[in-house]
Amino acid sequence: MLRSKPEKYLLSFILLILSCLVLTGCGAVGVQTTPIPTTLDSGENLIHSCPEEDTLYSLWFSHLAVLDIDPGNGETFHLEFENVPPSYFDLWIYADGTISNEGIFREAPIGYQGTANHPDSNDCPVQTFAGEWQMRAKISGTCANDIARVHIIEEWINPVLESNCVSGISPGTGVFSAPELDLVFNLKDQYPADGLSTPEGSTFQASYYYHLWPAGYELPIVPLVPEEK
Repeated sequence: MLRSKPEKYLLSFILLILSCLVLTGCGAVGVQTTPIPTTLDSGENLIHSCPEEDTLYSLWFSHLAVLDIDPGNGETFHLEFENVPPSYFDLWIYADGTISNEGIFREAPIGYQGTANHPDSNDCPVQTFAGEWQMRAKISGTCANDIARVHIIEEWINPVLESNCVSGISPGTGVFSAPELDLVFNLKDQYPADGLSTPEGSTFQASYYYHLWPAGYELPIVPLVPEEK
């Protein structure tokens, strides 16, 4: 029988993760917009401007979130969340400039892995996590003057954290907020992209990057994160 301490701590830990991954609520950790390279030396820009006819696009994304907790009492937690590629949501850009994914049902898997140390537990001194759950998104926005402005609300569906010590830890059934972002895509860029990241060195670190691309076309191999200078 597991002692209650690790399980109780983990339940609070999950709630912390779910609340922190709502980036609009993580301003305290210093979320900052980070432009990513969008103009490469070769390749064709398949977008150019806002479409004159209703057109289906894909919003390709790359997500990584890392949470490190060390309260100083020997208990430590490290957990990473990352998208499982290929990762994208479809959306319409209508001729009137409206952007929406209403009526499009698509889910994307998010994987996780990590470890936790419980020095006071005889039954579970070292805990490992591994698994995945699904994420969906609500997308809206506008397109005008060759600029697409996209508001995306991502939601985790019935998140359950599996480990070798405690099975099925969850804050409850239903959907829970993941990133909620306002993105800006310059359609004249070769690969229109936008994203943001948290600064390094904090307990919670994350990077969320997106490319807007015509549906039905595979996204070329392009940098989804900023290049180091």
